[in-house]
Amino acid sequence: MKSRALILSAAGASLLGGALLFVACKTEPAPSPDGPVVTSPPEGVPTPPAANAFPVPKAMTNSAKSPAAVPASPDAERALAELQKVCQTHGGDPENPWAIAHGLLAFGPEMTLSNGEPAVDYLYTRYAEVSEIQGQRLIAFPKERGGIEIEPHTDLVLKAITESGLPPEREVLVAGETFTLADHWEHSLRTSFLDKTSGESSYTTPNDMPWGVQALAAWGTPQQTQWKAFQGTEMDLDDLVKFQAHVLTQESTFMYQAMLAGTGFEKKRQGVFNYTCGGAHLVQGSIQPIAAGYGNTQDREKMAAQGTLLAYRYPVEMGVYEQARKQAPSQAMVLYVQQLKFIGHWLESMHKLAATGIYTPSALDQQVMAQAVGDLITTTAALKQLGALDNAAKIRESNNQLYLDIVGDSCHAVRGMELALGKSEVRW
Repeated sequence: MKSRALILSAAGASLLGGALLFVACKTEPAPSPDGPVVTSPPEGVPTPPAANAFPVPKAMTNSAKSPAAVPASPDAERALAELQKVCQTHGGDPENPWAIAHGLLAFGPEMTLSNGEPAVDYLYTRYAEVSEIQGQRLIAFPKERGGIEIEPHTDLVLKAITESGLPPEREVLVAGETFTLADHWEHSLRTSFLDKTSGESSYTTPNDMPWGVQALAAWGTPQQTQWKAFQGTEMDLDDLVKFQAHVLTQESTFMYQAMLAGTGFEKKRQGVFNYTCGGAHLVQGSIQPIAAGYGNTQDREKMAAQGTLLAYRYPVEMGVYEQARKQAPSQAMVLYVQQLKFIGHWLESMHKLAATGIYTPSALDQQVMAQAVGDLITTTAALKQLGALDNAAKIRESNNQLYLDIVGDSCHAVRGMELALGKSEVRW
């Protein structure tokens, strides 16, 4: 009987001063466990008592635009339109649920697909599954179905759903039965666990956590953070948030040292570069929970320090891409796509930190943030000229990973650009 649980080495996790430490992380993004979502607890695992109380989902109530937004320009609007076209064309593909989730990030809950169906309704009706846990019928998404990738990261869809601003009471149809989005959130809650002593976890590695932690915190409340997972583990969302902030800080150490020394750094899959999108999801997956009141003062300070670090990282990493293109001009398209990934996620992170009040950008930081908008414009123009944006479907035939990067990173760039231009809000 399959479940979301994978066993992490007991030596891979320990509790030190309330912060969990993982010794190692995989180089590549860790996949979600194979097989269908949980249908019932494994045999021999104690069932939590019926009286076990679970947190009640509650829609996010705070929202704000970035105080460091820059005025829109014709060039910015043209770049945004080009990126939106990629997101709508490929994120609107009914046969690509992973892309649909990214399209929701770019366009929000009103997005429609190429078949005319509302994206949210179609996503659940076509790809979600009913999962019965302790006699309660809930819903969730499998990792994949029939070779179609759905959730390569745990709770990727739920993260997109919550960030889009949809309320937990929104109804969806799964297997001909009416559920609410709260049923999806509760499934994630009941099946998410991390045992501080044994290291047994529903997450494959810390790299698999940010989407789920952000999604749980989005509809949770800092006053109601504890629950018991289906297999009996006592859980506290504060522990997960603190763990994530600690891992992020630990894996950023080499860059903090370089920043303090006034030097640059290389990207060799070390530290945060060993995580999806250079650790950007680890950053963003911690911003919303900590802004909402999870964690403690030290965790908020750790995230504020990330703002300073991001401002330092920007010119250094942009220099890395420029140098790489000079050394390998034949790889210009791939490198520009990677640059698109970096800038889009960077703008998301910086403006989320600013909008939530966790970090106040200095005048110099704001100059860097404005420069990033300009660099996104030129990067989009370069990709347009190279044919990456208009020929993504053709690229898919020979390089599926590059295709996925073009689509996903275009959607993140749309989100980043709209936050940078003050067109959209951050919710927490």
